[in-house]
Amino acid sequence: MKSPQQIKQLILKKWQSYFFHKDWLQNVSFSTESLTKIDEHLEINAIFPYLLKLEKITDKQMLHQFSEVTNWIEQLKVYQAKHSQYFSLNWQEVNFRSLGKQKIPCAIIFDNIECLARFLGGWQQWQSFTAQTEITVNQFPLLIPYLQQRPAELMQNLAVWPQLLSVCQYFIANPKPNCYLRELSITGIDTKFIGLNKGILKKLLDQILAADAINKEFEKLTEQGFEKRFGLKFSQPRIRFRVLDQSMTADLGGFTDLEVNIDDFAKLEILCDKVYITENKTNGLAFPQVNNAIVIFGLGYGISVLKNIAWLKQCRLYYWGDIDTHGFAILAQARSYLPKLKSFLMDETTLLICKEYWGQESVDKRHQAEHLPQLTTQEQKLYQQLKSDHFCERLRLEQERIPFEYWQQELY
Repeated sequence: MKSPQQIKQLILKKWQSYFFHKDWLQNVSFSTESLTKIDEHLEINAIFPYLLKLEKITDKQMLHQFSEVTNWIEQLKVYQAKHSQYFSLNWQEVNFRSLGKQKIPCAIIFDNIECLARFLGGWQQWQSFTAQTEITVNQFPLLIPYLQQRPAELMQNLAVWPQLLSVCQYFIANPKPNCYLRELSITGIDTKFIGLNKGILKKLLDQILAADAINKEFEKLTEQGFEKRFGLKFSQPRIRFRVLDQSMTADLGGFTDLEVNIDDFAKLEILCDKVYITENKTNGLAFPQVNNAIVIFGLGYGISVLKNIAWLKQCRLYYWGDIDTHGFAILAQARSYLPKLKSFLMDETTLLICKEYWGQESVDKRHQAEHLPQLTTQEQKLYQQLKSDHFCERLRLEQERIPFEYWQQELY
């Protein structure tokens, strides 16, 4: 037998699941010009009067727990009297074999949504919900089906819903604005607001914008996905590289060390034979001269930005990372879109020659994959040996620890 407090928690849980909000949205009529006054729609909810059935009292309970049952009934009566403005008790006459006919409370009844909301302390929130629904469906009728299925989206963003609608209005009037977030001129909205609310804005804009105003190639919000999806400019990844052959610098204004955004890098179409890619900045800066070659450095897992650089695929490509689980994971990732990519100084020979420079990976930072399908047979073997602590526990050889002389020897 649940106590009155436990019964209230059951109702609260249902409220917090947005069960009542969804019922209201699916039964209110949106065919009129406006929902006008909220109080005219109190009776719209199909489930009201809302009846919460109480657990049945059995003959066994009446016989062996009579005092507990009578105490429970008394608690309910006192609790209902204290909250009589919100709900009533429904009684039923039950014929028990042991004690004959007894009147037992069988349900709690809320006449309308206002009674239930006030009981739970959510009436003010409910009024805001219906008011914002009215505004939303008047401005964006296309959002009706979406909200009917996902009232939580509105409720969880109730405090900022008017601002979200303002952003939606802007994109309706200015699809694919081709400017930075900082440049958007929306009253009461700053750049940080949009940045903090990209998730819900994406869901809303997907419902209301025309198909040609959305680049559906970009689904995720990571890597400026919001900006790419809705036609905004964004801060592009930057590529730093060095020219390793002095004879190649004439086509690059005489510069040997450059950093450009990814679009400009794609346009360079540098005519070179070899491209080295290394994680470590210091290695990139110290990379020896190599005929007809460049070195790209400092990307780490950000190496994925190179996947659409067409001219790179015409070059001989080499990746040099740490000999550890993440070094091989980055190599495997890069090879998934640069299939001709070869590893450099990431072999067992290098590892054993540089034994005095071995270190350890952090326990909680080792790569989790058991198998990296893009690796060659030898690379896969070494990766598995690292994973199984074949040489020593959590072995790691950082690329900057490899002696410069050995590096030069292998390079030439």
